Amino acid sequence: MGRLPQKAPFLFLVLLPAATVGCGGGGSSGSLPPPPPAQDFSISVSTNAINLQQATTSSALSVSVKGQNGFTGSVQVTLSGLPGGVQTNPSGAFSLAANSSSPVVLGAAANAPTGNFTVTVQGASGNLSHSATLTLTLQAGVVVAFSRTGYARTDAIPSLDAPPAEPRHRRIAYDSANKHLFVANRARNCVEVFSTVDESRVARINVPAASSADLSADGSTVWVGTAIEQIVAIDTTALQIRNRYAIAGLSPMPNTIFDRPIEVLTFSNGKEAVRLGQPGGFASVTGAVGQWREHANEPDFGCPVDISKRCRRDGAHR
Repeated sequence: MGRLPQKAPFLFLVLLPAATVGCGGGGSSGSLPPPPPAQDFSISVSTNAINLQQATTSSALSVSVKGQNGFTGSVQVTLSGLPGGVQTNPSGAFSLAANSSSPVVLGAAANAPTGNFTVTVQGASGNLSHSATLTLTLQAGVVVAFSRTGYARTDAIPSLDAPPAEPRHRRIAYDSANKHLFVANRARNCVEVFSTVDESRVARINVPAASSADLSADGSTVWVGTAIEQIVAIDTTALQIRNRYAIAGLSPMPNTIFDRPIEVLTFSNGKEAVRLGQPGGFASVTGAVGQWREHANEPDFGCPVDISKRCRRDGAHR
């Protein structure tokens, strides 16, 4: 019986490693790419410290939300850690869209506790939540005790000076040059003038149904509106009526007339803005507002409006 060739074991040992090496050659070509990063957001504040006194408000700080990895949702923002007596504007929680910001103002009551406080600004959107912090230093406020040393009686009747159906308007004008206070007293059909030096009444000027008072830009005239068809000009030096102007009124709509100049306001350009009401009792909420020119004694109105919305005025009110 013959023997096997001596070289066979050698071939087997050589080929086996070669076959083993070839088995894993293409493994990397079949792997999956890594998943994209999850959407997220960050929240920040424009300052990390606020100093605030009792009975004051802070400058606005900015709260910002920045989206990450394609985040476009909204974030609910809350502030916590505020001491008692400190409020925020906006109050309570508020919502911010991704990549936006909002101003926040802090206000402290006069009796708010003093000290250092850590305020947390928390943002939440679904399962995501992040926060930022800032330090609030609340200091004692300067308390000034004002006492009333005296008062002047006008015998005004509130229901006539501020009737429920009529918008509130200016009834007091102060002449700083002569230190006189002019008060339109509709119930007493007059304008009363008081000295701010000794609190005495220095004049009572007859103006029927006087309903408003305002000082002219040059300080020479107090313009008085009335609940009748009349605008009155009072000389601030002589404390006498300089002129009375009869108002014909406007009829911007059929069967409607506005002829009660219940309020006169002066512009820095010398013109006057007049709020016209309707006859038949107190002025109603609906009226006409516009400009009036003294030298021509003619209105330049033309805009019946809801009186709560002023017409655009040419010139700045003092």
